[in-house]
Amino acid sequence: MTETSLFTPVHFQERHSRNISASPRACLDAVETFKSETDPLIRFCLGVRDLPVRLIKGHLAHRFSMESFTPLGRNGDSNVSFGLAGSFWRWDYGLNRDEAQGSRFWAAQGMSARLLLSFETTRLAENLTSLETRTQISCPDVTTRRKMAVYWSVIRPVSGLIRRRMLVAVAGMAEKY
Repeated sequence: MTETSLFTPVHFQERHSRNISASPRACLDAVETFKSETDPLIRFCLGVRDLPVRLIKGHLAHRFSMESFTPLGRNGDSNVSFGLAGSFWRWDYGLNRDEAQGSRFWAAQGMSARLLLSFETTRLAENLTSLETRTQISCPDVTTRRKMAVYWSVIRPVSGLIRRRMLVAVAGMAEKY
C-alpha cells in the first residue's frame, strides 16, 4: 500500500502524466531537484497568486514554490510525495508547517486543508517511463471544504497548467541524466 492510498478522504484532486525517455530513477531524481523559479510561466503564475500579499504587506515574507512543500518520502524509484497544510484560500496561504511534518501530516486533525502532491512512475520500456503527478486535497470539516471549493474553482486551471509545465521541465531534466 502506498502513502497516497492512505490519504482519505480526498475532496479535490487532479492528475496529469507524461511519457519520458528516461528511467524511473532519473524521473524521480529530476522531480526532487525541480525548482519552480526555473520556468517563466510558473514563476508568472505564482507571482500573480502572490500579488495580494505584496499589496497588503508591501513585501513577500514567503514566495510560494516547490520549496513550500514538506518532503514526505520516496519509495525507491516508484514514487515520491510532498505535503502541504494550510488555508490555501487566504492571501498568505495560511501555511501550517507543524501539520505538514512527516507522520503528523497523515494524522493532522487541525483546521488546515492538507494537500498531497505525489509523483508516481511506471516503466513502459527500457528507457521509457510514464510519470504521473497527482494533487489530492483533504479538508477536515465542511467549513474548510466550502472555502477550499471556492478557491479550487479559481485555482484548478492554473494548478493544472503548473503541473503540466512541471512535467515538461522534469522530462527535460530526466532525459539529460
